[in-house]
This record gives sequence, C-alpha cells and structure tokens, in this order.
Amino acid sequence: MTRPLAAVTCLLLVLSAPAARAQATPPPPAQPAPAPAPGAQEKPPEPTTEGLGLDLTEDAKKPAPSAVALPSDKVKDVPVLDEQSLVEDDRVKSIQRKVFLKTHRFELLPTIFVSVNDPYYSKWGGALRGSFFLSDTLAVAVHASVYDLLPTDDVRTAKANFQSRIFYSVPKWSVLGAVEWSPIYGKATIFNSIIHFDGFIIAGLGALWSDTSSTPLDSKNPGGPTRGPHIAGEFGIGLRFMTTDWLSVNIALIDTAYVDQPAGTNKGAVQNILALNAGISLFFPFRSTGRESE
Repeated sequence: MTRPLAAVTCLLLVLSAPAARAQATPPPPAQPAPAPAPGAQEKPPEPTTEGLGLDLTEDAKKPAPSAVALPSDKVKDVPVLDEQSLVEDDRVKSIQRKVFLKTHRFELLPTIFVSVNDPYYSKWGGALRGSFFLSDTLAVAVHASVYDLLPTDDVRTAKANFQSRIFYSVPKWSVLGAVEWSPIYGKATIFNSIIHFDGFIIAGLGALWSDTSSTPLDSKNPGGPTRGPHIAGEFGIGLRFMTTDWLSVNIALIDTAYVDQPAGTNKGAVQNILALNAGISLFFPFRSTGRESE
C-alpha cells in the first residue's frame, strides 16, 4: 500500500511545479508615459469603468441638454422697495391731518332752544346764526333769537299756596355779534362710523328787546322816550359733529345776560337765560378741502 501512495504523491508534485513557476514570474515593468510638450495643456484622465463591465465614456462626451426656460421661471418686473420705504408704509401716523376744514367757509345754523335755569318761567324759541370762518379755528358771527315764555307748575303752586308775587322779565328778541373759537378737534366712532367733531367757545355782545323796552322813561310823560333795547351779552360752549362735508349737528349751552326792570317793580336786575341749543348747520361751499387726506 505504501508504494502506490508514494507514486501518486510524486505525480502530483510534478504536475503542480509549472503552475507555481508561472505565478512567481513578475510582470514586465510599465513603460513611463511620454512627457507633454512645452506649452501644451494636460488632458484630464478619462473616467474608466474597467472591471465593472460598463463603458460610460460615450455618455460623458455627449453635450448636456439645454435648459428650456418656462414662463413661470421668468422674473417679473417687481419694484424693489428699500427698508425705509417698507417702514414708512407700515408706520401709523400718530398726528394726522384734519379732514374737515372750515377756513373761508360760511356756516348757517338754525337752532331751537329752551332755558334750564328758571324754575318758574321757561324761555324757549328759535335762533339763527351765521358765521364766517377767517381761519379753521376762528369765526365771526351774527346771532338772532326770538323768545317765548311758558309758565311751569311752580308758578301756580307759589301763587296758590304762598300768595307769592313773581316779578319776571319777558324777552322778545335779540341780535348779537359774536366771535367763535374752536380749539378742539377730534374723531369718534359711532356705529362703526368715524365722526369728526370740534369743540367751540362763543362770546358775543348786542341788544335784547323785552316787553319793558317800550315803557316810557318818565311815567308822567307817556309820549316821551322809551327805555329801548337792553345791552346784552352771551357766552357759551358747544360741540359740532360733522356728518358730511357740508352738514353738521350742533349742541351748545349758551348763557345770555341783560339788565331789565320787570313790570310791577322799580328795581332793575340782571336777567340770565341759560339755554340748551340744538340745531343742524349747513356749510358753503359744500366741499371741504381736507377730505382727500382721510
């Protein structure tokens, strides 16, 4: 058994010797690449896919497809705003221009009034005031009023229970020149609408005619000179609510004072008519020059 086994071993050694010599033989040395000529550009190495079974060199040599510009890719002509412009657009002005202007405009104001300070005889009536505004806050006016008396329940009570005798003045009409000053201007929101308003002060001087103005100065000479109209003055405050450029609602509290000697007495006294006035005024021309700033 040992002889055949030794023979097989020798045969295997003989057959494997040539393969071992082939593997041990070194590969031939690589030839160096030729040096590029002076001034010539070095060509970048081409990508290789040796060993992968793919050849991508042809794809790399193909030109890239040109991009097609879509209409949505075009930049629209949009104005470029700087930071200052953006800040000014977003800024809320704390002081805004007046919208309702009265300079060189004429106001015609009819009103009705009723006195609030006389417990015995209420004075009521109508008035008409025309004003011309020299500036937006200053105006000159003419104020004319007519009066009537309405006795209250206190008169009957005083006469029936206390046998009192009440001396009172009976005004008929008055005409006064006045100056109006409007130092306050503002806005208010009423029912989701912006209402412009201003506050004013009015003071005037003129004449008032009462039932004693036709009384003779000398009772012994009925045909002699009469007392005539009384010097009167007025002072008041009010509010004007502008509904349109040419229409406004006015509310005012005005005190008219004059000196009169009521019938039945020989003593004169200062008479005061503190009246609550309400009316609607018209402005001419109709258009306010400040409306475009709203």
